[in-house]
Amino acid sequence: MAIDRSCSIEMVRVPVGYAEYAAPADLAAHVACFWTRLVEQSAEPNAPSVHRVLPDGCVDIIVGFDASSAVSSAIGVGAMTKPLIISGDSPRLSVGVRFRPGHAFVAFRIPASAITDENVGYEELARDARTELDEISVQTTNEERVVAFIELVRRRLRRVTAVPTSVPTSVREAVRRIVSASGNLRVAGLASEIGITRQQLARHFAMHVGVTPKTLARVMRARAALARADAASAAYPRDVDLTSIAYDLGYYDQPHFIDDFKALTGVTPSRWKG
Repeated sequence: MAIDRSCSIEMVRVPVGYAEYAAPADLAAHVACFWTRLVEQSAEPNAPSVHRVLPDGCVDIIVGFDASSAVSSAIGVGAMTKPLIISGDSPRLSVGVRFRPGHAFVAFRIPASAITDENVGYEELARDARTELDEISVQTTNEERVVAFIELVRRRLRRVTAVPTSVPTSVREAVRRIVSASGNLRVAGLASEIGITRQQLARHFAMHVGVTPKTLARVMRARAALARADAASAAYPRDVDLTSIAYDLGYYDQPHFIDDFKALTGVTPSRWKG
């Protein structure tokens, strides 16, 4: 779903299903988007659900609310190298923030590599987690809960405004190049092009991103392939040329593409298309 870039804090509306919201201007450098998932209430208990979350190089913080609108869960989801399968009863409402690759460290000062491929309790990331969550719990509407959550993120980012170069230039530039190229670039030469050693870039990525530059490039390229395949399937359901998509994105052969696609999604391109 496209981000609603017309949405400001004052204009938040929480629809049933999944929705994304553009970050306020003062948070946009660090935050890719805020998002909500609202499960429509019914007389019958919700059936256990299964969500397949795909790697995107980002760290998410997610707060869940139960049927009584109390906070039922609060977790951090680290950058991933493989799909995350979440099963079980869904919270009635989930509110999340998706930090741009390399930017969650600014808010929580936890090395990103410490939570790679992990799903950790919010109290492990924030000393004052209980106080922060209580401030959200007292809100009376879904929209107020989203606004309170945005304010939580804003306060965390404000705490480090005095820290110079909170996200190193090397990380910001490397991520920018990888994302803008959809991962189709020569990672081996990236460090020297930026002006640091490969070891320095690796350390910076471990601290701020949680995955290596090569893994981030692999994720970005596979996501680009997935987006193209989905778009082609929507337009021409019976005529999706996966081979052309693979070569356009720089995969050297079909097995290379299949391996990366399966690593990202957990299934082969043909199964995803089917």
